[in-house]
Amino acid sequence: MAIVVRESEVLAVCRRGDDGGGISWQFPAGMIKPGVRPETVAVRETLAETGVHCAVVRMLGSRVHPVTNVLCDYVLCEYLSGDAENRDVVENVSVTWIERKKLTRFIPTDRIFPPVREALEVPSESADS
Repeated sequence: MAIVVRESEVLAVCRRGDDGGGISWQFPAGMIKPGVRPETVAVRETLAETGVHCAVVRMLGSRVHPVTNVLCDYVLCEYLSGDAENRDVVENVSVTWIERKKLTRFIPTDRIFPPVREALEVPSESADS
C-alpha cells in the first residue's frame, strides 16, 4: 500500500467491494509478484490507479490486513507530480486527496496500521468531533 503524502494531505482511493456490494476508502495498492519489491509496486500502482507520480521515502512495515486477511506492505511516499484522477474505473469509484486530520472520517481508525497513523500524525481516536 502506498501512503502518498502531499503537504497536509494523503492520497486515497475509493475501492469497489469485491462482491459488488459496497465501497471503502483505502490507500493505493497492488499485488506483489515474486521477485518484485514492494516499493516498486507502490510507485507503479499509484501511477496506474491515480495518475500521481510519487517517490519512496521509507517502508513503514507489514501486517496481515484485519479485513482482507492479505499480507500488506506499507510504503510511505512523497508526491512528485500529477493530478489525482480515477484511472482504474473497474476497481475504484473515486480518487482524492484527504486532509490527514480528516482521514478517520474515511478510513476507521482501527483499520489504519499504527505505523501509518504515526507517520501521518493521525490521532488513534476518531476525528469526527
